[in-house]
Parts: sequence; C-alpha cells; structure tokens
Amino acid sequence: MELRRYIFKQMLYWVVVSTASLIGIVWLSQALKLIELLVNKGAALTDFLVLTVLAIPLWLMVILPIGGLIATILVLNRLQQDREITAMHAVGLSNFSIARGPLLMGLMLTVFMYINSAFILPLTFSGYKSIINSLRTSAPIIILQEGVFTDVTKGLTMFIETRQGQKNFSNIFVHDTRKDNKIVEIIAESGSIDLETTPPRLNFFNGIRSEYSLGDSQAAVLEFDSYELSLTREYKNLVDRASDYNELPISVLLNGDGASAHYSREMRAEGHYRLASPVLGLTLVVIGIASILNSRYSRTGSWRQICVGAAVAIVVEVLLVMARGVAINTPSLFPLMYIISILPAIIGLYLLRQKSRMVKVVA
Repeated sequence: MELRRYIFKQMLYWVVVSTASLIGIVWLSQALKLIELLVNKGAALTDFLVLTVLAIPLWLMVILPIGGLIATILVLNRLQQDREITAMHAVGLSNFSIARGPLLMGLMLTVFMYINSAFILPLTFSGYKSIINSLRTSAPIIILQEGVFTDVTKGLTMFIETRQGQKNFSNIFVHDTRKDNKIVEIIAESGSIDLETTPPRLNFFNGIRSEYSLGDSQAAVLEFDSYELSLTREYKNLVDRASDYNELPISVLLNGDGASAHYSREMRAEGHYRLASPVLGLTLVVIGIASILNSRYSRTGSWRQICVGAAVAIVVEVLLVMARGVAINTPSLFPLMYIISILPAIIGLYLLRQKSRMVKVVA
C-alpha cells in the first residue's frame, strides 16, 4: 500500500510539473497575440491576465493527457532504472499492482477533463471571446492619441489635443459623415467615452455642433453644455457575434441546430469530440504504462520504449482530430472518435495483463 501511495504521489507531482511546463510553452506562443491587444489596442494589464486564465481550460483539453503521459513515463522509467520494478516483481507484485497508482491518476485526469469539457470550458471560453471582441471593437476609442486624427469607425474621425487617462479628453474635434448627404462637425472643450453601454457613447461638454448638407452652404449651428454621440450600428453587429463551438454546451452541440446542414454536422462532430477526447487522460497514461512495464531492464535506458510510447500517443491524438474532420463530412462515422480514444487503452491493458501472467509464471 505504501509503495502504491508513493508511486501515486510521484505521478501527481510530475503531472503538475509537466502540465504547468506545457501550459507555459503554449502561453509563450500565444502571448504575442495577447500582448498586441495590450500594446496596440490599449488593453489593461488586468485584461491580459484574465485572458490568460480564461484560455487555460481550452489548452488543458490537449495538454493534460500529454502531461499524464510524461509523468507516467518519467516515474516508471526511473523505477525501472533503479531496479525497483525488478524488486517488486521479486516479491510477487504483478504489473497491474505496480500500475494501480498511474491508472488511478489516469482515471482522475479523465474525470477532470469531462468536468472541464462539459462545464468549465464553455463558461471560460465564452468570457474569453467576449473580452477579445470587446477589446477589438472598442480599440479605436481606447487608442486615441494626442494630436492625431483617428478613424474611430467608418465615417467618424476624431482629434484630441490632450487626454487624461483612458476615457477623458480635452480640446476635441469630431468629423462625422455617417448620415447620408450630411456632415456633422463637433468642437468641444472636453469629453469622455462610456464603454459600459452598447454601443459606447461619446459625451462632449461645452462646445459647438455644426451640421452641413451636401450642396448647401448654410450650416445648422448648435452651442451645447453637454452633447452625446453614439457609435454606429456596425459596432453592435460586432458585439452580437456568432458563438464559438467551445462556448456551447455539449448538449447544444449534439442537438446540432445550425443555420445550415454543414454547420449542424460541424456542431455534432464537435459535440462527440468533446465527449471522446477526455478519455485520452486515461488512454495516454495506459500507453505510457505499457511502453515501460512491457519492456525489459537495460543499462542503457529504455529510450526505444519511450520513443515508441510517445509516437503511439501522438498518432492517437492526430487520428482523433482527423476523425472529427471525417465525422463532419460523413456523420455516420462519428463512432471512430470513441474507438480511437478507447481502443489503445484496451490494447495497452491487455498487453499489461499478458505481461503480468508471464511475471507470475517466472516467479
């Protein structure tokens, strides 16, 4: 019992370390895109941190099974190189007994991935996409620079002399051509932007509004203490975006009520993928167990078995993604995703059982 607990603790440690390391690598590859929002789009540092946290559940769908595989290979390979597995066999422990710790970890990974796929991912990715969309659509307002004419939206140009913080400006000029055959110009001493409304509102104070009709030399002039200007309908269209598959619950995806037949097939394929992929948490751990425990001790190490296990895991991951694409074009083949995710685990457990029988016979 103590031995199994020791193996499980080692598995837990290396799962956390390997998963955190892989998340760090993925984060570095994605950070440039997020930093672009921070620097060029005027996003705050808190937005950058929130986006990073909200993206992690999506990354875990791929990273966590790989982390389990790496942990399994590291722990069992070290035990094998230290001849501890040989000693366990000598006292009558079978490969199944040795593998209980890693198998328990694999089951825990699969359970967590199902929870992540069904509940956590739709919630967090919806928040992620909402923030990204909000930053992109409100960016022209946020990045207004002093002394520069900025095209806020199509037909709306703004100039500010000075700004105080992100939302307050002074000495403002606005050129608005969004109305057919009319030009509106606004000069104001100060102004602010309200990003909490949809679409955002520009508030101006102490200024003059002039409206011209094309071909007319006369202008309608209005002096105001305060004046409110809304952004165009285009902004609202950007906010009312289509939902990403990762934002939708599995039940909605499997129902497949799409705008077109192809979109419905994509939804169902994604739904089955979200149900099949969590099994990889256990499957990749079984692949790691089988690759190490089915090999003999070698002073030069078990690099060949490790490479075989890693290659099989990569093939399984790739085949599962390919099966999702096949299911879009041929919906009747969706069971392929379940076969690909489950069959390697069954084969690995069978090989482990055969090896355990051989160990018992030798013992």
